[in-house]
Amino acid sequence: MLSSSFIVSFVLLLLLIVLLDGAAANKDEDESLLSLRKKPSVANILGGESISLRYVKDLITPEIASKLIESCDKRSGWTSSPQSVAGSATVKATRTSRSCPLIWPQLYLPLLDDPSKAAKLAAVKDEIDLTWHLTQRIASFLNVGEEYIEPFQLVRYQPGEFYKEHHDHGSYYGVATEQRPLTLLIFLSDLPSSSEVDNGGYTKFRALGGGGGGDDDEQNGGGISIVPRQGDGVLWKNEDDNGTLLMDAIHEAIPPKDGGDVIKYAMNVWIAGKKIKENLDVSSYRTS
Repeated sequence: MLSSSFIVSFVLLLLLIVLLDGAAANKDEDESLLSLRKKPSVANILGGESISLRYVKDLITPEIASKLIESCDKRSGWTSSPQSVAGSATVKATRTSRSCPLIWPQLYLPLLDDPSKAAKLAAVKDEIDLTWHLTQRIASFLNVGEEYIEPFQLVRYQPGEFYKEHHDHGSYYGVATEQRPLTLLIFLSDLPSSSEVDNGGYTKFRALGGGGGGDDDEQNGGGISIVPRQGDGVLWKNEDDNGTLLMDAIHEAIPPKDGGDVIKYAMNVWIAGKKIKENLDVSSYRTS
């Protein structure tokens, strides 16, 4: 007859094997999420003082960037990018890129506690988990409440596609919506450029760095251009501490070189002035 101590040891061994198997199955995902804990580094960008323009390194890993893009690809979430003007979202010739709103975790996480709804969300659970981890990381990094972070929006620029000069704050267009004190733009792909090769795809602030935003700035080389580097980002203010709109925050997305094969992917992170759920129609953020 087997001793009770042997049986206990055997059961504990089986339990350990089960736990190890589970850990191995989730190893890649766990490592990806753990990698979010690496602290980003921030540097002020010379010439961008008027909008506190800062470059942020190591916001996300290449693995996380790929997961975000895959989330949109999987559910065919890419649509023509709208531009909000006078309170209505319309597609205009000023913007030819495509966008994909990510699932808003604050709206969907509570639904996972309901078995009947959780089953319907099984296909997007990984996206919900990922966006929630990112929301927490960004909230901690920016020292803002998670409830002030708008749903993440991915953008995709094929060669030749662009977004002409615009402002991220609704007040610029005379509307009370999209009141965004801060913008954090995270690059999900590389668009390396050099003095010999210009692949385009950068984010340009024409009024900064000595450029006054005049018509001759372009030919005189005025402005500040941020070259996309995967996993890094750029952070700036859209309004000052008194809520006054900062006109120097006007920027544009220069198209990736036409005729090339380089695609620009990025993620817009907008920080709202008020809590999202309490001040907006959250039904518009539901993602099917």
